[in-house]
Amino acid sequence: MSGVLATVVAGIVCGNTGLKGMSPTTRIVLFNFWEYLAFVANSLVFLLIGLDVNIRQIAAAIFPITVAVLAVVISRALVIYGLTWLTNRLRRGQHEVSRAYRHVLFWGGLRGAISLALVLSIPATFADREALRVMTFGVVLFTLLAQGTTMQLLMRRLGLTARNESELEYERRQGRLLAVRAARERLRQLHDDGLISSIAWERLGPEIELELKTHLNAQQTLLAEQPSLRAEELEDARREGLRAERSMLARLLSDGIISETIYEELVTEVDAKLTSERSEAAAPDALPAPTEP
Repeated sequence: MSGVLATVVAGIVCGNTGLKGMSPTTRIVLFNFWEYLAFVANSLVFLLIGLDVNIRQIAAAIFPITVAVLAVVISRALVIYGLTWLTNRLRRGQHEVSRAYRHVLFWGGLRGAISLALVLSIPATFADREALRVMTFGVVLFTLLAQGTTMQLLMRRLGLTARNESELEYERRQGRLLAVRAARERLRQLHDDGLISSIAWERLGPEIELELKTHLNAQQTLLAEQPSLRAEELEDARREGLRAERSMLARLLSDGIISETIYEELVTEVDAKLTSERSEAAAPDALPAPTEP
């Protein structure tokens, strides 16, 4: 019965079934289009509320706005710290939410377009509509100006964004390598499907293979110069393997090859496998030295 939840469900369905069979170019165009449309819709909501709210009203309602802000912050703290404490006790050391991330979850409770849209949808005959509208706008302003502008500082103080230049360079080279590899696989698929000629494939194939080898050698050179990055390499490889397994299980479930019960059982096994191997990733000295391709 909720328009917001109905929209979310429609997005989930379209996101899981509508993208099948789309080319990478179509996906990029589609994502860019909806991202821009979301930006326009969000801007319109803020424009409407800005045109409808008087600054003097906000100043006059500073006390109810303060009460609303405190209520939002306290309720957010109770939900985040309470639920994460409960889930951490149930998991008993597996996939626990650390204290730093709990702080980020708490302080990251921003309010925006949905809150404004809901308060604007209140009928004009409602007695306290004006007070709720001003309080909501005050809460949104607080979350955007206070929480939004200090989130980066909080994450830096918690040590969640501290990365050295070698880690950034590894991520940069890894991104280039994966991008070129995806391009090679796409071109090979187009050639196998007869969508590009053998002449084009023979011309583009060696070029992209050379580019791929160049990026691969650059990545291996960096790993040889920075042995501390081996743990990150292993973690990336493990994460990619887990994503591949999860993707295949989801496809099998969608095609009706396995039941939902078996799907949940196998996904649990994949998660358990990842957890059991985390200790190896924490010991980079135990990893074998990278070999030349």
